[in-house]
Amino acid sequence: MRPAPKTASENQRSEEGSGTVLALTIIAALLVVTVVIAGLIGVVSANRRASAAADLSALAAADAYRGLTEGDPCAVAADLAERHGAHLESCTFPDRPETVEVTVAVPVAGPMGALGPARVRARAGAEHPEEERAEEGHPEEDRAAGNAEELSPDEVAELEEELEAEQGSSLEPSELEDPTEPENPVNPESPTN
Repeated sequence: MRPAPKTASENQRSEEGSGTVLALTIIAALLVVTVVIAGLIGVVSANRRASAAADLSALAAADAYRGLTEGDPCAVAADLAERHGAHLESCTFPDRPETVEVTVAVPVAGPMGALGPARVRARAGAEHPEEERAEEGHPEEDRAAGNAEELSPDEVAELEEELEAEQGSSLEPSELEDPTEPENPVNPESPTN
């Protein structure tokens, strides 16, 4: 008695359902990727909204602080932040005059909302170039800017002499080309009457 040979359908029964498992794995991976992409879109969107709200709130608060518009600077910043879907978390006045620094928060929508809101800080106010140049340590640039008030009379006279010497030296080469030639040269080959 010999055992009956196995048919091809009996060998395939061990692989039944593997296509379904593969399809479910692919679908699950696509769902995870979709959730991650949706979360990143929510984070980027919230960050952009927070950035715009912070910039606008800081500018409005700085205008109110400088007296260009009416109202309390922090109240103006809070109102503008609320109108842009953000929450004003802080409003400070740094050491620089007429400058306001605000921090706003925007809630993140979507699956990444559990990470917390998007926070952005912005500063606006008057610029003081003299302080910035002093901090950078470039006194040569201040001198090169030509502030006549900072130059002594001797330095001004010296600069004027150098300028006159440069202007005089730029004229000399053109005069030295051919001093004997007249301005309206006459062709010697043409007969004159």
